[in-house]
Amino acid sequence: MANAQGVWIWVLNDIREDYLEQLKTCRAKRVYLKVFDGRSKPMFWDFQCSKNIIDDFNKNEIQVYGWGYHYGTSDISNQVNAVQQALDCGLDGYVVDMEAEVEDAATHGNVDKLLAALRSVVPAGGLGYTSFGNPEFHPTIPWVILDKYCDLAMPQIYFEKFTFGRNNEDEVQQCLSAHEKFGLTSEILPIWGSESNTFQPASRAELQAYLDRFPGSSIWRVPKANERGDAWNLNYGASVLTSSSGSATLPTLPALSRVLKLGKIGKDVEALQNALNAQGFNSGQVDGEFGNKTEKAVRRFQQKAGLTVDGEVWTETWKALGGQTQAPNPTSGNLQKLADFAEDEASKQLSWSNASSEAEKYLSVFRKPMQDLDQIGSAKVFYDWCGAFVYYCCKQVGIDMPVQPTGFWATLALVESWKFWSKQQGFFYLKGDQVPKRGDIVVFDWEGDGELNHIGIVRGCTPGADIINTSEGNKQNQSGNFTRSFSSVAGFIRIV
Repeated sequence: MANAQGVWIWVLNDIREDYLEQLKTCRAKRVYLKVFDGRSKPMFWDFQCSKNIIDDFNKNEIQVYGWGYHYGTSDISNQVNAVQQALDCGLDGYVVDMEAEVEDAATHGNVDKLLAALRSVVPAGGLGYTSFGNPEFHPTIPWVILDKYCDLAMPQIYFEKFTFGRNNEDEVQQCLSAHEKFGLTSEILPIWGSESNTFQPASRAELQAYLDRFPGSSIWRVPKANERGDAWNLNYGASVLTSSSGSATLPTLPALSRVLKLGKIGKDVEALQNALNAQGFNSGQVDGEFGNKTEKAVRRFQQKAGLTVDGEVWTETWKALGGQTQAPNPTSGNLQKLADFAEDEASKQLSWSNASSEAEKYLSVFRKPMQDLDQIGSAKVFYDWCGAFVYYCCKQVGIDMPVQPTGFWATLALVESWKFWSKQQGFFYLKGDQVPKRGDIVVFDWEGDGELNHIGIVRGCTPGADIINTSEGNKQNQSGNFTRSFSSVAGFIRIV
């Protein structure tokens, strides 16, 4: 239920008693329910956030995101514990509301600590923040800190109250442009206002038009009983393209012949953006440029589709979007591309010390799958990453492969997993079965006991020689181009 249209609730007891039935009538698929306030005692609002209440929403096919107002205070553990109590009731996500109090720079360190802690407890993809609609008018809000930790940005674009633009549309665009000027990359899911204290409220039609234009946007807020406001009068049904007959349809995707990732430009990227937007994953402007917004939309789609979350689009992701791929041509040119890329990448001699290391790009795709498999050990680098280096190089030149081969217990971070997968594909050769070529993947058995210990990519090998030149990751926690003894080679993987 990605980017479901939503409506915000402050106090359940103040709204109409038949709110569940009315939400169903409005086709609402998500509510943002207040569950926390930093100045309440207790902070956790257990009177309106319980397993039973959340279950009632869920039984009616309505997601519940909790939200709470935070003041930039230093009692981080108390805040996190209270939010955790709310999450334990079954919330799908959590949104921090931070406004005037955190304009004081003295609070920014507390904001950073709080969000870092929440990042580890809120469901993946479900941490958001809400604040003022136009960052240019509130430059001392810690926007960069909020953006660093949060998946979603929910600016309060209450255009019916604004007076700084020529018209409502101009005000909306100024708010969105300000987020870009500040370099913020979290996906923007605007909040549109419909409140009783508005002097010139937006029309119902205008609010509906903005809901339909911006998948995942929402309305602040459900009015109290007998209070004015149009939140109950809108249609929150998912925005999808429809055919002339009224049935749902999605854009036709061309066959994909390359990996799409950050920095790529072309008609295939434009098709990707259209497909993501049509399914409710806001990838930003459809311009054919694979930027940060498109990458974040891809990651959210992959997460919801149960795919490997790496932000790159190839066979599995493209098929899940409804397209087909063209496999690389089975020529030796692919081996050359792999060898050239690996040699250049290995020459950077990267090492890993923490998640901010550049070498993290090799490891990151395997972190969550390996945690789920209890495969991560206690080594300094949390696992030996030679396999991750080879996987990264393959993906960068358009060679598609799974993170975890079907039928095997481990990911391709383990060298034995490479052997299993390549045998499935018919790519594996024992030493002596083939003359090694530049671009082959080489596996090593240091002890000669039949268990594979290491993996790299062949730079060159002279037939009959007792050495082999390789490009590798994680030789004593460093990548590089090395010379190895041929006696330790166990076999080769030739991906054609």
